Amino acid sequence: MKLIPKIKLSDATHHISSASSRVAHGRVVSSRFFKKYFFQTTFIVCMVMVYISNRYDCVTGMETITALNSELAIVKTELQSERSAFMSSTRESSMQRLVDTLHLGLGIQERPPYQLHYDDENR
Repeated sequence: MKLIPKIKLSDATHHISSASSRVAHGRVVSSRFFKKYFFQTTFIVCMVMVYISNRYDCVTGMETITALNSELAIVKTELQSERSAFMSSTRESSMQRLVDTLHLGLGIQERPPYQLHYDDENR
């Protein structure tokens, strides 16, 4: 059975602590990297920003569509209730009450209209 020497273990912990220290202090990527790959990093950052912007527009558009669909359902319900109110007011008795309130002197005919028949033989 091999034993790992203490030196190697301490080197590994020192390497991990130095890596975490570099990350904590923002030394993971040097300024030379950004100078060397300026256009590529700028392009990638711009593409990420465009992606975030498009995603935001898509989500807000979907929320708007959902809100408009619910408003449309409400308006359709109101349309149906208004239609039924209109159809009930067009009945004869409702119209007679309306005419009576306006004092127009109009009334519903008591007898149906006469039908005249003309015979060609009696001429």
